[in-house]
Amino acid sequence: MEKTAFLPGESGTIKAYFNTAHYNGSVTKTIQVYSNTYGGGNIVRLRLKATVVTDLKPARTSIYFRNVVPGKSYTERVFIENNMHKPLEIKGHSIVGNVNASRNFPLKVGLVRSKDGKEYVSVTLKALKNMPVLERRSFTLSLETNSTKMPKMNLFIIIKMQKPVLVTPISLFMFGNHQGVKRVRRIQLTSNTGNPLEIVSIHSKAKIFTFETVREDEKTIDIWIGIRKDASLGVFNDIIQIVAKEGKTDHNFSIPARGSVIK
Repeated sequence: MEKTAFLPGESGTIKAYFNTAHYNGSVTKTIQVYSNTYGGGNIVRLRLKATVVTDLKPARTSIYFRNVVPGKSYTERVFIENNMHKPLEIKGHSIVGNVNASRNFPLKVGLVRSKDGKEYVSVTLKALKNMPVLERRSFTLSLETNSTKMPKMNLFIIIKMQKPVLVTPISLFMFGNHQGVKRVRRIQLTSNTGNPLEIVSIHSKAKIFTFETVREDEKTIDIWIGIRKDASLGVFNDIIQIVAKEGKTDHNFSIPARGSVIK
């Protein structure tokens, strides 16, 4: 701005700039102007709209890695529309922003050219074998290119972890069960890592259930829930505690169980 104070009837110009290096296509930016009009504290919002023309256009700006398991590698490719009239080069890469979220996921980045000359950025992710299992992580991968219009190209990395042991169902509803009935409901545990699965212990606070373990194979175990002969009649609200060993790691599961026992 030329100046920040204006007398009644005066006018001025606001000049706004933004770095177009990380943008492509239509872009909208908001500028907030704080003034003392009408008693002070008023905000005037100005919108800046622009169309950024670049010589590199990725087919997508987000890479989604689904069902990631610790110790395994995953590769995704992103097609790059190259309008530079010269081959694309990836000179280097770095993590922008949430660096801590990326430490458990080493990346290998390369450039792949198909037989018909199309260019792809290849991103290989490997989750560390001994890393904690996280529900979801995301961070930004910044690529250095040989483009003058887009020297840096950003790809948003989204990682959805797969749990080492899948348990279904996650809760039990067991209404109207007779005393002494076996195999009322089933809980199934499956190893998603390829490691063998074992049941260490099963118990609940109330003395209502019987437990029968049936091994389907090395990676899958069924736990059948029954009702004890001496189970108290009426409505129950309990939690079944399961400890399962997957490889060398113990996993604890709490399965809520609600229902009723009848004669």
